[in-house]
Amino acid sequence: MEYICWFLFSFILIYIIYDLVFIRRTKRGIKVPQEVQYLISLYHLDINLFSYHKFVQIVGIVTSFDIAVAATAVIEIQGLIWQILFGFIVVLPVIAISFMLLGKYYQKKQTKDNTKELEKEQKYLLKKRKRKKTNKKKKGKKKNG
Repeated sequence: MEYICWFLFSFILIYIIYDLVFIRRTKRGIKVPQEVQYLISLYHLDINLFSYHKFVQIVGIVTSFDIAVAATAVIEIQGLIWQILFGFIVVLPVIAISFMLLGKYYQKKQTKDNTKELEKEQKYLLKKRKRKKTNKKKKGKKKNG
């Protein structure tokens, strides 16, 4: 129970600090957090296909979760130097795995959005062609009749 309380406390504290320092000051293209730039460049994400502010918030949640997991894992170790060393050893793979999962999720979401967008565009073009054909037929009947 103590570990759960420590995890929740550290997660909430880190997220509040991250929110105040990075998320509220973030604007598209200006003052972008390094984690967001990393995900966008590594996974070739198109930020126009999804909500940028929501994306930054999710990255903040994932980052806070990673740091809280590392802090919870380190709490039982005796000695400050060992805690710092073990913290670095734990936090790097946790961050790498969580960012990989988040990047893959947004890649899949991006391709699904692209296919949905293409399907909508194709349906729109088909409707537009049908309208043109029906308009031509109506015009042709008016001239003859």
